[in-house]
Amino acid sequence: MPQKSFNVVVNKNKVKIYKMENQLCVNDFIRNLQLALKWIKRNSLNTIEIECLCAREHIFPDACLPISAIIQEFKIINNVEIKIKIKNNNYLKNCHFDNPLNLPAEAISQSKNVLNKIYVYESKGGESDQAVALNQAFVDCLSRTVECEEGVLKGLLWCIYEVMDNVLIHSKSDRGYVMAQYHKKTHRLAICVHDCGIGIYNSLKEGAYKPKNEPDAIKLALQEGISDGNGQGNGLYGLSQFVKANGGRFIVSTGKSSLIFKNGQWSSNEQNPILSKNHLSTTVDFQIDLNKRTDITEALKSIGGIDDSDLRIENMLQVETDTYIYVISQNAQDFGTRQSGKHLRNDIINILRRTKKPICIDFSEVLIASSSFMDELIAQMVIKLGYVQFNQLVSITNMNEDLTHLCNRAVAIRTNQEWNER
Repeated sequence: MPQKSFNVVVNKNKVKIYKMENQLCVNDFIRNLQLALKWIKRNSLNTIEIECLCAREHIFPDACLPISAIIQEFKIINNVEIKIKIKNNNYLKNCHFDNPLNLPAEAISQSKNVLNKIYVYESKGGESDQAVALNQAFVDCLSRTVECEEGVLKGLLWCIYEVMDNVLIHSKSDRGYVMAQYHKKTHRLAICVHDCGIGIYNSLKEGAYKPKNEPDAIKLALQEGISDGNGQGNGLYGLSQFVKANGGRFIVSTGKSSLIFKNGQWSSNEQNPILSKNHLSTTVDFQIDLNKRTDITEALKSIGGIDDSDLRIENMLQVETDTYIYVISQNAQDFGTRQSGKHLRNDIINILRRTKKPICIDFSEVLIASSSFMDELIAQMVIKLGYVQFNQLVSITNMNEDLTHLCNRAVAIRTNQEWNER
């Protein structure tokens, strides 16, 4: 008889997934994947078939990413073949659910949209150029996608890398997996990081700290300065403090245990299935409210501050004038669409909030642009900042006559429209 759960169905060697929206889905998947493995061994077969039947509204990183990673690692651990069929779901296909992206750092840095994709990153001598590139790419992409309140991007730039780096340092796994998803309606960012390594408990008990069990190990890992000896021990602590200050959500799962922070309260679970005794895995999933101002410096003052340097923004700084030079041709996908103009406007406003310094918008090498592009980029920025603040913080250079005409016209039309609507 087929074994059924709320989210997954297994029949012999066939596993069907109906939802990937929370940790329960991951647990159901692991249990049913193990049942399929037992069946093929009893019948001297070597192939498991997985069919994904999820609707888009039932796919979130806290389940989609771990399940994708588990499939990849399960094949290696058990030396079996797994065939994946994705039915009527472009989202799963586009996020590379069946084959996570393993790109060189250079290719990651050139990617304009890294959201809603599953990435694998690997270590070379304990460090990963891919992790560094992904961290920067996530923040850059978010900066273009949406206006974020003060402190949010600064906190994310530090926290995302710390969590990704933890995977490589403590898991004794050569690779980790990461996925980020932006929720427009709730203005939240969901990020999940996963590894199929030895787990937090086994990692910590090799060091100076001797946790009693897995729940104790998670609680220790969330304390300041707790490490297995291979790091400073502030990664999960720093993330938890950032999430608390932001009012977000935070889950750490390792082995059979989970610790959940939601709505300002902690809860736990000790019923998670595992891949194997040597592959207890760790998942860190968190959600951040991009609309809530967050003082990351205050949240992490006990660890003596953080390195929140952003190489992309630092390279824009003109030291002589103490002004950031934002070159349109280097940041725009095109000069014709409203969406491209909006992405640049979001990025510029986010940079202003992060640096609190003037910015000069450089139109060199831009010969022509559409009216809608100019409206979204310049006119809407004038409205959002107001004339006084715009003139104090923003200047424009190297704009030819045609662009100047389009810009002036866009600002005039937008301003008139705003006044008429008041």
